Amino acid sequence: MTIISGISINYLRRNTPLKLKRKITEVVLGISAGTMNSADIVYAQPELEGESIDSAYQRFLRGLDLTKCMIIPHYQDIKNQILDEKRLFEDITYPDSYGQKFYALPDGSYLYSKNGVEKIYGEAYLIEDGNCVKICSDGEETTLN
Repeated sequence: MTIISGISINYLRRNTPLKLKRKITEVVLGISAGTMNSADIVYAQPELEGESIDSAYQRFLRGLDLTKCMIIPHYQDIKNQILDEKRLFEDITYPDSYGQKFYALPDGSYLYSKNGVEKIYGEAYLIEDGNCVKICSDGEETTLN
């Protein structure tokens, strides 16, 4: 089993073989930022003061390409946050979602991928084109592709 936890995608890319995904024959467990970094494109939601107003801050980074799903973890903790005098989701993340799909997951929910089929288990929200819609509830699952 390989565990990818809360670590900077830049560090992970520098210290992970580029052919990692081709060699995986075991379970990969992403926790927190590790789940985010598993995507082909990572949405690096601003989280520190100044990031949302810094024009040089990169919100979209190349990830490990284990999934196409851009995950935002810890939704229950951050959904009402204020950053740089803006609402984190309504004023920052929703506008970033135009042309994108973000999946916001509270702790306890997860993405499961096997043989090209991806499912979300537990409470989940799809943020796309400036809107947020609940797509799954606790105790349920939904297939994404």
